[in-house]
Formats: sequence, C-alpha cells, structure tokens
Amino acid sequence: MFGLPGETVFFLTVIPAGWLVYTLGFLYVSRDWAKGDEEVRS
Repeated sequence: MFGLPGETVFFLTVIPAGWLVYTLGFLYVSRDWAKGDEEVRS
C-alpha cells in the first residue's frame, strides 16, 4: 500500500466486506418475507 497505517488498511478491507454481507443478508431476508406474504395471501 502507500504507507497507510494498519488501521486504515483494516477499515478499507473490512467495511466493504461488511457492506457486502449486510446487502446479501438483506436480500435474503427480503426474499423470505416475500415468500411469507405469498403464503399469507393464498
């Protein structure tokens, strides 16, 4: 890297990974909610 502190590198790698996990989890839960709504309607 460009001589950045270890903490900066840590955040630059962990935060995008955290957002990726958060987004995938949100999509997964939303899909389950959609299934539940369909079951309730029918």
